[in-house]
Amino acid sequence: MLSFHLVPGKSVGFFTIGMSISEAIANIELEKKHISADIKYHETEPLGNDIYIDLTENGILLCFEPTTQRLRKIEIYEPFKQAGDNRLSLNYAGYDFCSPTVEPTFAIIYKRFGPSTPGNYNSEKHLYFLHYKGVSFIFPVDSKYDSRYANSNEIPLELPDGGSPIANRIVVYSGEDFNQPLLPHINESSNYLEKVQVIVPKGLKFTKRNCWVYFGSSTQDVLSLLGPPSQVYFKQEDKLKIHSSGPYAGTSCSDYFYNYFLLGIDILFDINTHVVKKFILHTNFPCHYDFYRYIKCNFEISVEKETEFNTETSVVTADSKWEEIQEVFGPAGKPVVHTRESNVNPFGPTLFYGYKNIIFEVMSNNYIASVCLFA
Repeated sequence: MLSFHLVPGKSVGFFTIGMSISEAIANIELEKKHISADIKYHETEPLGNDIYIDLTENGILLCFEPTTQRLRKIEIYEPFKQAGDNRLSLNYAGYDFCSPTVEPTFAIIYKRFGPSTPGNYNSEKHLYFLHYKGVSFIFPVDSKYDSRYANSNEIPLELPDGGSPIANRIVVYSGEDFNQPLLPHINESSNYLEKVQVIVPKGLKFTKRNCWVYFGSSTQDVLSLLGPPSQVYFKQEDKLKIHSSGPYAGTSCSDYFYNYFLLGIDILFDINTHVVKKFILHTNFPCHYDFYRYIKCNFEISVEKETEFNTETSVVTADSKWEEIQEVFGPAGKPVVHTRESNVNPFGPTLFYGYKNIIFEVMSNNYIASVCLFA
């Protein structure tokens, strides 16, 4: 059984308002014996709706803002109806208010959380909403009591029949309204979603740190600027090299990557010279094979075009769609199709479109999965 401490406006257990979706999934995997999760998102317009992680056996719904991929609301639904070993226990200030032996009644909530201003009653749905700062409780009330609570300040602490309503939904959020939750400010010490400016074929500028990683930078340069990578990965073979104009013998290579999962970036080094020869930037959309392995890279690619009278600058970001990118870079040629077996990748193939010094990996919904930069 999961036992979680609830902090209004901040957290439920190890789920914290403002945390990244990758961090949330990592926490879930540590507790996978007790947690079963479904990820829900809009397949064709993933930026138009929240990304949801539904912990079905525990009755917890995690709601992530789609652009920043940060947790903005935690909903606990039917908290007293989760059966079996995975039933959820909730406590506040050292006392259980919802557990296999404690029903989350209005009276219990009021006792544990203290007095509150009168809530509001929805007579159409027969629901009473009790609000505290950072947490709201929703109670179904028998329709025969509509007239009692619809237009009054009376709270249903105890119903006329002697019972007390039981909460069927609990919402933890930051802000004044759980329907319009706010994201907390990112800590000044955090580099989460640091803007990365891409200058082709120069390299990457990390704007918060105010530093550059160039093509040709050494491993020592990269380590001093970005710190140690999450992982070092040695390439076995470059499967796209067969499509290049140069000679290809089918031989293996042993260049190596620094995988910076928390930056959403892979950096490839030449095995002989140990200098940067390629960057891969990841968007971390939920409809891609690599989802949640990487934090979203908040990159910005600036392209300058000379016109008759001046120079115009166009920008491509991690949220740009393929048609928008073609408006900046021009029509693309025939793509290279990349697919994996359906048993390991249910999302279908992706398409690689190449321009000078840059390759875009495009998903079936026309959003970008990754960008590869090379000198």
